[in-house]
Amino acid sequence: MPGLIRRSVSMTPDMRDRLVLLASRQKRDISEADLIREAIRRYLDEQEDLSGSRRYFLKTFKDRIDQLESALSFHLNILVYLLAELHPQDNPERIAEAIIAARREGDTLLKQIQAVRDLK
Repeated sequence: MPGLIRRSVSMTPDMRDRLVLLASRQKRDISEADLIREAIRRYLDEQEDLSGSRRYFLKTFKDRIDQLESALSFHLNILVYLLAELHPQDNPERIAEAIIAARREGDTLLKQIQAVRDLK
């Protein structure tokens, strides 16, 4: 057949017997080679489906991590506010310094998170 690539396949005697049996149960125009091609085609299709599933999982996982990161940031801001309200006698400058330090280190942390994401 033009355009087709030939390959040689080794198989056990049991596999060969099963193939012959399957071919004998098919219509006359279905050969052993047709059955082998179909088996390979199904296998390759299954692998593509698995790869697609991995991609979908990675995307949904990344989206979920982004949501959690945003929620965590929100809740941490609430905690800082509540702590400031619970202890008004504490030096407000200390809270401001902590927030500034968190923001300064936060940029580094966000860059590290993005670097990990870029590795995929």
